[in-house]
Amino acid sequence: MTYCSVQDVVDRLSETGVLYAADDVNGSLSSDESNRAIVSSVEAAQAEIDAALASRVSLPIVGTNEWLRYRAVDLAAERLAERKGQNVPTSLQEAARRSRQWLQEVRLGTQLVPGLSLNGPVGDAPTAPGSPRLANPNIGMES
Repeated sequence: MTYCSVQDVVDRLSETGVLYAADDVNGSLSSDESNRAIVSSVEAAQAEIDAALASRVSLPIVGTNEWLRYRAVDLAAERLAERKGQNVPTSLQEAARRSRQWLQEVRLGTQLVPGLSLNGPVGDAPTAPGSPRLANPNIGMES
């Protein structure tokens, strides 16, 4: 599944924003080169999302999912903007950071993805060493 389209990224950044982010040589970028740069960014975002979902969902996901589309657009827009070491606008960095946080919560089982059935119950992620295990009546009970 492709979580977002090239047009979704263009809509997020605007035509001018895409030219600014994708153009490496002072306005000489062709539309094919621009499209390839966006496709590469979309593919990177898809791989990042798949990595977050792999333990929770059977991949590939069939159909479309708006929540995942928004995450993919955030990640792809940041990826496109950071090409060749460019400075990424704070608004794109923050949107991508937020999306990564939500995807991490999905990976850990503490966040649901609207419209998807996740493998295992929410909140079933293992506790880290030293983390308290609350509300379990069997802990501390002698047999």
